[in-house]
Amino acid sequence: MSATTINTYSVELNQGPPGSPSTYAPLRPNQLGGRVRRMIFTYTAASDASGNTIALAKIPKGARIFAIQFAVGTSLGSATLAFGLAGANGNGYIDDGNVFSGQSGAGIYGSDSIGAQVADSTTCIAAATTYTTTNTLTNLITPTVASYSASPASEGVINISTSAFMYMAAKDVYLTATIGTAALTTQKLCGYIDYVLD
Repeated sequence: MSATTINTYSVELNQGPPGSPSTYAPLRPNQLGGRVRRMIFTYTAASDASGNTIALAKIPKGARIFAIQFAVGTSLGSATLAFGLAGANGNGYIDDGNVFSGQSGAGIYGSDSIGAQVADSTTCIAAATTYTTTNTLTNLITPTVASYSASPASEGVINISTSAFMYMAAKDVYLTATIGTAALTTQKLCGYIDYVLD
């Protein structure tokens, strides 16, 4: 039985052409061997006005997010919710742009956009939607091959424009819910985030 011929390698294996010396380097724990963490969030509305933004959970720097699910206990009626990310330090950026090309640990592809700042976005996880089905979890992130294969713009915004699958937080960020049309009264919101960190 002949051995399988390997013609090329994935980025994560980090090797040169077949036959060349191995250049494999250990992957970050959030890519290989890390522990899956689950963060649960709950929120009870109390006449929250349209336009209000709610911080649901604080996601730590370096966390690679692969699932977010959300449910409502009571129909939102005509109100809508959009989900996004905001810098936990309140400076308006989810990526401060302080990771430079060639810097140690720059990115999973070896380099990032040089000094690119990425602003908070209230809709980068899910656009405004009316949720009427109660007590049923809704996926806010759809894990598709297409979203993971998209080229990263920078370390803190990997695939954020395509449902954020495998997004890696460049700093501590909040998962946010922003109320669109109408208002919330006494609805209860709950859900969880799954991510790999260490």
